[in-house]
Amino acid sequence: MRKISRALRVQFTKLPLHTWLFAVTIAFPLCIFSAAGVAGTVVEVQTSLGTFFIEVDEDAAPVTAGNFLNYVISGRYNNTFIHGTTGGSLIRGGGYTYDSCTIGPEHIPTDAPIALEETGLSNLDGTIAALHPSGNPDGATSEWFINLGNDIGLDTQDGGYAVFGWILGDGLDVVRSISVANVVRLGFFLETPTTNYFETGVDCQLFSRDNLIMVRMSVFNDNKATATADFEPLTQILGVNLDLGAAGFTRIPFAVAVNGTQISITAQLDAAVDLQQPVPNMASYDAVSGRLHLPSIAVGGEIVYRNVIFDLNDLATATFELRSYE
Repeated sequence: MRKISRALRVQFTKLPLHTWLFAVTIAFPLCIFSAAGVAGTVVEVQTSLGTFFIEVDEDAAPVTAGNFLNYVISGRYNNTFIHGTTGGSLIRGGGYTYDSCTIGPEHIPTDAPIALEETGLSNLDGTIAALHPSGNPDGATSEWFINLGNDIGLDTQDGGYAVFGWILGDGLDVVRSISVANVVRLGFFLETPTTNYFETGVDCQLFSRDNLIMVRMSVFNDNKATATADFEPLTQILGVNLDLGAAGFTRIPFAVAVNGTQISITAQLDAAVDLQQPVPNMASYDAVSGRLHLPSIAVGGEIVYRNVIFDLNDLATATFELRSYE
């Protein structure tokens, strides 16, 4: 069976997607595949105002994402606080701890700075990027910021700021609530959002770390075998893990139909299952363009196609047609 599996894998990966799916479904319904694909690591961020999840793109940003994960895994982001916000357009973190009002904020231990990386990702709404000192694009260490709104000017400003991931699901609601919290000045450039402090200056008799928006981070899911969607040849069902933004996370089965060279998928909405938490490499849907993006499709654990794009064809039936794939 392993020899047959390997032979079929070599054969079908050279065929067009519509031919491959048709052949697997009709001619070889019992073939077995075994391999693992690559997906982004998901990080859980717990704050005083709620929890959100970040998916880091280790493919596009191996250096910047790897640097961020080093700080997460080492625990150095634990007991840090959100140390900046800019008019509700972003929040900053990953820099400072705060034990007492008299001592004030202290920067966490840092690794050597990393060089600015060309990730190909832009500073769009909901993305996270590495923060570097103004005028020193190769000076990023532990600090990061999350964009609230599209700010592509940051792709080139001060040499550019490298995006390495994005917020999943409704996590931006938590980030937005942080961005509009009461602000206090803790030091030079530290316009810090707080939970319940109303004075512009810090009164050490009233102010403590309980007023700050504290942060803890941990790797939530780094299973590299997780695929966006799994195709079941026997049932011709494509099960898709989908990030619906503010609506949360869900798994939706799609019925696959092959008509000549065209593939269409129809959502079985009555069979959708809400996911309490995200998984790596989730699909995304743009309601404005009607575009459904699946980072990967697997059969029996084998990721064969990436960056698969479907366009909405019939809103009433939730039917999509294949547009492109790699």
